[in-house]
Amino acid sequence: MLMSNPPPQLHPKYRPDIDGLRAIAVLSVIAFHAFPEWISGGFIGVDIFFVISGYLISTIIFENLDRGIFSFWDFYSRRIRRIFPALTFVLIFCFTIGWFTLFESEYKQIGKHMAGGASFLSNFFLWNESGYFDNIADTKPLLHLWSLGIEEQFYIVWPILLWLTWKSRANFLAITLFIVLTSFIINIVTVYTNPVAAFYSPLSRFWELLIGAILAYVVLYKKELVSRFTASSDFISIIGLSLFIVGIGMLKKTSLFPGWWALLPTLGGALLILAGPNGWVNNKILSSRVLVWFGLISFPLYLWHWPLFSFARIIKGEVSAELRFALVAFSIGLAWLTYRFIEKPIRLSSNKKFWLITLICALLFVGFIGFNTYTRDGLGFRSVVEKTKDFNSKPELDGYTECQAKLLVADELNMCRFNPAKKTTAALIGDSHAEDKFYGIIKNDPVNNWMLIANSGCPPVLGVEVDVVATNAGSCKKKFENIFAFLAAEKSIELVALSFFGHYFEKGYAADHVTNGISDVAQIVRINNRAAKTRDEIFEIGLENAVNFLEAHGKKVIIFIDIPELPFFPKDCLRDSSKICVISKQSIMARQAPLRKIVGDIQSKHPAVTVYDPLPIFCTNDFCGYKKDDIIMYHDPHHLTPRGSDIFGKDFLNSK
Repeated sequence: MLMSNPPPQLHPKYRPDIDGLRAIAVLSVIAFHAFPEWISGGFIGVDIFFVISGYLISTIIFENLDRGIFSFWDFYSRRIRRIFPALTFVLIFCFTIGWFTLFESEYKQIGKHMAGGASFLSNFFLWNESGYFDNIADTKPLLHLWSLGIEEQFYIVWPILLWLTWKSRANFLAITLFIVLTSFIINIVTVYTNPVAAFYSPLSRFWELLIGAILAYVVLYKKELVSRFTASSDFISIIGLSLFIVGIGMLKKTSLFPGWWALLPTLGGALLILAGPNGWVNNKILSSRVLVWFGLISFPLYLWHWPLFSFARIIKGEVSAELRFALVAFSIGLAWLTYRFIEKPIRLSSNKKFWLITLICALLFVGFIGFNTYTRDGLGFRSVVEKTKDFNSKPELDGYTECQAKLLVADELNMCRFNPAKKTTAALIGDSHAEDKFYGIIKNDPVNNWMLIANSGCPPVLGVEVDVVATNAGSCKKKFENIFAFLAAEKSIELVALSFFGHYFEKGYAADHVTNGISDVAQIVRINNRAAKTRDEIFEIGLENAVNFLEAHGKKVIIFIDIPELPFFPKDCLRDSSKICVISKQSIMARQAPLRKIVGDIQSKHPAVTVYDPLPIFCTNDFCGYKKDDIIMYHDPHHLTPRGSDIFGKDFLNSK
């Protein structure tokens, strides 16, 4: 029942083994984040947390409903005093460190994630950004708050549903089993169709917390059934720990998770709780003083460890094993200080109303600061931003607009610009390596009126299918068939320049491709529905088909040799002046040799084709870098900044 001035609610008898289980969960997550090459499946510790949360929260609610003293006010005030102190402190820490270290786009993102963390909506905010296992996620200091969002969303829905079920005397077990089954089916279906959604969505995760809820119900109200199991508590505890260990050993970043795999940690955790404090694993391992101590600091430890790892990756680029060990130790120290001097005093304070109001106001204020940082584009007035103006400046395409459907029939192009006020006389086509050159060309060409027609991950080849691993580009073949048909029909377009990533047929080399685990950026899989010899041979056929088509329709063709790829991140070079941020011209030529051979072969067969080689503007003597005369040329390891595009455009037009 609801009470205006309820007495203190009852809490389940303390079990040190559950704190030990918390320790196992958090330490496995930390081990995964620090040493993924050693603990490949450690991320499943979060699923143990879900089961523990569902069990403890449901036990509290059941016992208090039974005694007629359940209060939503008391329930949520306890959650606030438990969660808000450490969370608020960590959010403030990330905002402060980010002020001095993060560039505009990065600080804008952390502002967004602060707002998501403060509102417990992080899982939804991260849903549309990238997957949890994408390596770019390493540079999101608040990535780990996704799990806290799911837990808090459960805490909002579940107590209300439990109370309504209790008041109406409905069959709790039947209702809960139905919800568990529905959520689990959503998880199984979604993990194959949209893995990122399956990972972050509460609909595909609630079943894990509800396993704990069902366990709480069985322990409280089906004691005869439980006694049969606890008679074999040693065996049950060993099976539970074994399931968890098997999951850690077998799962990897590439595993479809949660899916069926999530049964390993959730059932393992449930069995360990069911075994009770007298189960062999629970009594001998989980109840040990060391694990219980880690369990007590598990919440602040979870909150602290990932921001430390993430900021280290942002600032240092590569994080050594020694530094990772040091960060683990530092996060443990911070967690203990947070528990001892912030979390525990507030939770045990007799002035509960004061802290309740203070904590709510503090977290709301921190969320507002994050939202303000996001809406103000990362607070560009900070001193750290001064040296990154080239990174964050946006090209001014005055007079240019999106291509209209009637102008271009290619489906779902994500890069298409033209000037409707002028007759289009030239077209720059390709992938994202055409888009970043477009600004410099239109800025410096007083003769031609250029149009951009491009799609990420799709090279301007004809008659060749490209299956892109790096991007979700769809059918590149269909897109460029439509593009070439449009060019043939547009008689005013006399000049067509082809600009594209030059290594679709080679192993990944650029820093972002290597970091994201993309060994083959794209794979040309077939031509005329037949298997081909090598990918570079197929690429040459597709590129020559494009040249043949364009020349047959009276177009002058220009092919751009691609700009050099960088095996480092330009932003890392600005943060760390000791980092070596040049590469030898010889190594670039070796990397580009297959591309240069393909282009050379085509030019020998088509003498009217012009080839533009931008390499000289990136290299001084025998070395090449990301700057030219202190101007930052590269936005990332293989795309130009607007100023870099400007230099590229001037050099290209002067070479004609």
